[in-house]
Amino acid sequence: MAAPLQAILEAELARGNRILERGDWPPHCDLFVLLARPFRKRYALVAGLAYDVVDDPHYWKAEYRHGRECLACAF
Repeated sequence: MAAPLQAILEAELARGNRILERGDWPPHCDLFVLLARPFRKRYALVAGLAYDVVDDPHYWKAEYRHGRECLACAF
């Protein structure tokens, strides 16, 4: 996992969030990680990192992307 996403993941896990799903999400993500609960805070964007509010109950609430890797959170 890209360093910026790994840092967010580690921060979320330290705050009690947990991984609900891990895999890929063709054709958009080679690595996809879904957290069980919403992100606890808004993380600073660094080069190559993007944030998007998906807000679709069929998918997930929000996501951070870096290249073809995605860290998302459920509702």
